[in-house]
Amino acid sequence: MDNMSQTISVPVPQDAGSSKMVDPDVGVETTADLTCLVADQSRVENEEIDFEDYLKASFSYDKSGRTPVCVEQIIEKIPQDCAVLDAGCGTGNYMIPLAHCGKVKSYIGMDVNEGMLYHARKKAKAVRSNESVTTDVTTLAGSLLEDLPFGDNVFDVVLINQVLPHIVDLRVFDKLKYVTELFKEFGRILKPGGMLSINTCTHDQLSAVWYNNAMPEACEMLKTRTPEIDVLKGLIEQTGFTDFTFTKDNEPLQGDNYWRYELCFTENYRAGDAIWSLVGDEEYGKAMMSMKYGLREERDTFDSIAHSTIEKTGHTTQIFCTRV
Repeated sequence: MDNMSQTISVPVPQDAGSSKMVDPDVGVETTADLTCLVADQSRVENEEIDFEDYLKASFSYDKSGRTPVCVEQIIEKIPQDCAVLDAGCGTGNYMIPLAHCGKVKSYIGMDVNEGMLYHARKKAKAVRSNESVTTDVTTLAGSLLEDLPFGDNVFDVVLINQVLPHIVDLRVFDKLKYVTELFKEFGRILKPGGMLSINTCTHDQLSAVWYNNAMPEACEMLKTRTPEIDVLKGLIEQTGFTDFTFTKDNEPLQGDNYWRYELCFTENYRAGDAIWSLVGDEEYGKAMMSMKYGLREERDTFDSIAHSTIEKTGHTTQIFCTRV
């Protein structure tokens, strides 16, 4: 596969940031500036299921410390010279380690949000300027709630990392409707024997996050949007996958910033976790007061509980499975 465009059933759009195209050098530092880059603003404004303003959050997402977890596991599992789809790639944090690992021939990062994609495109441009990297890197605007714009049996690997709560639809009787359809699409675009890599959280892991513990109502809302592992496994099996492995991972999604507790009082930090968009004003106020008191008066206890709960439950669950 010399060029990923040969495997896609439709041409990659001009704004997708293909490795065969040059991204414009546009200085964008705020969401107000970004509106000039949004090719289809109505699509962004009508993200019906999503519950966070990622167009705004995209400018603080990486500053929060958000880090790609389980990367070593993923790189160890993927085959040599593989074609990878990063579904819901966000700002492209998995792009850089995958492009530099020497095993990925082509990488497509796909996301619906133009704010996230703007930052992913900047990373893609940096990767393409590195002559020592041979990975063909592409970014693509597209929704995971629709049929994916790729042909059958195209990819060796599909990644979906911390995206499932944004696919669950609480407005309908079957809230996993779009999740089921998405996994069917993954089965269609993966080659036989291709690998699906999922990073998600169990409900216990969500409860173990120290600031989630201070916002129990918001945490329960997030749990309703996050399929438990046994439910998720059954659903994926029904859509044509087998050979499951499950690994509990202790690396926080915010990296070292997770343990810098006072950062939770900054907007940049809160932009790195969607739960903050679910908390109501009253609960938010109580949570801030509780965390300030705990950090000032009982910091050793606060720190001990934060570490022990993560050590017990892990922070995320990494799932690998194979397309039949």
